[in-house]
Amino acid sequence: MKRKKNIILIFIILCFNFTVNCRSLNSHVFIDTYLLYKKSQIETYLLYKKSQKELKNKRFNNMIVILEHIKNNNVTHFNDDKIRIHLIYGYYKTNNFNMAIKNIKEFLNNYPNHPNTDYVEYIKCLINIQLDKNIFLKNLLKNYYKRDLNHSIYTFLQLKKFINKYPYSLYLPNAKKHLLCLKNHLSEYDLQILKFYFFRQEYISVISRGQEMLQKYPETKSARIALKYMQKSYNSLKMFDISKKISKIIILNDVSS
Repeated sequence: MKRKKNIILIFIILCFNFTVNCRSLNSHVFIDTYLLYKKSQIETYLLYKKSQKELKNKRFNNMIVILEHIKNNNVTHFNDDKIRIHLIYGYYKTNNFNMAIKNIKEFLNNYPNHPNTDYVEYIKCLINIQLDKNIFLKNLLKNYYKRDLNHSIYTFLQLKKFINKYPYSLYLPNAKKHLLCLKNHLSEYDLQILKFYFFRQEYISVISRGQEMLQKYPETKSARIALKYMQKSYNSLKMFDISKKISKIIILNDVSS
């Protein structure tokens, strides 16, 4: 009986020692993990500061390399949103538009309610504007009716969407300027088509195209010129009452301009 009690006592002591050792081991693991976390955080912070220096000096390629390294190894998620925003800007400035768009999509998926989504979407608009300019330069020597305006129209709609979505954005004035430039570009194209119809004496088509221009681009110079062709077309169709009304509008526009 006494021997049995001794065995039980030894077992209890062993269990106690095992529990104490386990707790000690867990404590060491926790401390090691915490130290690794802090070390990673400090290293990430130092790299991020270095990337900001590269940004300030406009060495965008160097900045991108550093930020991509942080992004791919950022276990602490240190400034993840800012890192992505700077990457978007860096890729935009280096004309790497595919990577910029990729990062924009990732950012908007990860941070749909971020306070700087207007900036990110504005950069997207700027990329589309630049791509549209590149297409325009390629098509410069082509006849106007052979030019592909699909990207211009897409960019135009994206800018309108941005303006409607962010009416109080800091980037709104610049977005409106870009929109007006695109309106002038698209309305000039429509005006060339309208003239083509006019010289072929297709007066109904002239009037239809002119009305469309007045709806889409009323503030452009091309729209005002279109009014004159519309007025001549109504005269040719012997619709003199409407022609006189348009003449009055033309006079008012000339006075106000």
